[in-house]
Amino acid sequence: MRESWPLLRSLGACLAAVLVVVGMPIQGVAAEKPWRGLETRKAHIDKIEVVIGDVFDLTKADENTWIGRTADHLHASTREMVIRRALLISEGEQVRERRIYETERLLRALPFIKDAHIDPVIQPDGTVVARVRVRDAWTTQVNAGASQVGGQRAMNFGVDEKNFMGTGKSVTFDLSKDHERSTWGLAYGDPQLFGSRWTLAAHTQYLTDGFTRSLDLERPFFALDTPWSTGLKLSQAHTSLYLYDEGKQIAQVPFIQNEVRLSAAKLLFEREDRVWRGGLLFKRQDTTYGLMTQTAPSGALAPPLLKDRRLRGPALTLSTQKDAFDTFADLQGMDTPEDYNLAWTGALELGAYSRACGSSMAAPFFKVEGAKGWSASSETLTLFTASWEARKPPAGLENNHLSTSLVHYRKLTPNQILAGLVTLDLAHRPDPETWYYVGGDQGLRGFPNQLHPGDARWTASFDYRLLTEQRWWGLVRLGYTAFLDVGSVRRMDGQGWSRTYSDVGVGLRLGNLKSALGRVILLSVAVPLNREPYQARWQVTVGNAMRF
Repeated sequence: MRESWPLLRSLGACLAAVLVVVGMPIQGVAAEKPWRGLETRKAHIDKIEVVIGDVFDLTKADENTWIGRTADHLHASTREMVIRRALLISEGEQVRERRIYETERLLRALPFIKDAHIDPVIQPDGTVVARVRVRDAWTTQVNAGASQVGGQRAMNFGVDEKNFMGTGKSVTFDLSKDHERSTWGLAYGDPQLFGSRWTLAAHTQYLTDGFTRSLDLERPFFALDTPWSTGLKLSQAHTSLYLYDEGKQIAQVPFIQNEVRLSAAKLLFEREDRVWRGGLLFKRQDTTYGLMTQTAPSGALAPPLLKDRRLRGPALTLSTQKDAFDTFADLQGMDTPEDYNLAWTGALELGAYSRACGSSMAAPFFKVEGAKGWSASSETLTLFTASWEARKPPAGLENNHLSTSLVHYRKLTPNQILAGLVTLDLAHRPDPETWYYVGGDQGLRGFPNQLHPGDARWTASFDYRLLTEQRWWGLVRLGYTAFLDVGSVRRMDGQGWSRTYSDVGVGLRLGNLKSALGRVILLSVAVPLNREPYQARWQVTVGNAMRF
């Protein structure tokens, strides 16, 4: 713990810098909603109309181009029944404002919907019509290109259809090659399995060093007051585990991990806009390591302890959620509504791996998660998340991970945003596949990926984002960014905390205006301020992985 004090002081300084620079709001401000008066007078929804807009709005001059007309002609519009199945409201029921806006968020979360609004239309006879207006997103994505992130090159090609024939189902094919392996894979997703509230996601990948597979079948808590949920998750990974130091691969270990997760939960009680849910969970995880092959000198880094594990056991679950969502724009994405919950939410798993269930060890385990948001206006947003998980065999806590993050956004003007992210990760006796690294993929954009392995790290990133009004063909919006990253890792080789690495950079942000997710493609160049002798003088980042 003594070694953690310098880290905590550094983290505190970073948090203070974020709060002083951008100012931490303490409460949200709710805007007046048009459905509130109808709920007060106990009006009923007499009819539901569904209006589905094309990807390009041809009533707008900048979208009524040959590109827009051709795209709308080729695009398979979402079928009305797909939208109606997702609704949380029905004809004849009394107006509930919360349920209306919950339905809007549910529709916006679908990967084939760009935006969604439900408006009340009062007819001359006084009846109320709920007009559901959705805008389709462009869902056929052909991904092809090459990138260099943290000094490591990658190539990829893929076809991703998020709304096959307007049914809401997704089909994906991808090919890729990076510094570790070549991969090709297939994926299928269905958010309304057989027209129900059940969801299905299946994925398989074939790698030059093995394969991965996953299957996720679930009936989720799709609304705040959904009475029950259940699910089955299966995954297999037969591949290689690569270990790194100083930005290069130092070892390769054959790695097999098979997991099963079976869960069921129910709504325990609801008070105002907060619910409490409880349930049962059964977890099974089998992990096998092969013989480690050293691929480069490891310096002072000792070989990790590779101990096969067979974990099986039940657990109790408890979670809480409150409906306190607010909608923002242009914080992460561009021209896309972004819904954030500003209330405290939390989840708990508490169980025990048991030899009676076939486990190789008797070990209690737990996982705790929490999140909170704050906003004083549509111009500011602060998000906090934390999680802690571990198992406890007789030898003491292991694979013990504590993680926290704080994100803040402040709009200086409608097109200028300051964004800051501070993270802290601490581990004790982590499994080799859960080691922490610091580097390019981990937030230090001016450094190679996997610069050093460790059991603790902190990072802080600060972005200035400038959005322009340049929109090309209704497809892309141009933006710019300037950023600063700092961070450090407590090294696994016993040398304590690394130096505090830092970098600065600039880049382009290209917003995909027709994506449901408001994806932003980043093209940036970062320069390390204190680089290591073995690394390049600058790093190029190309991709759409948004950290904050």
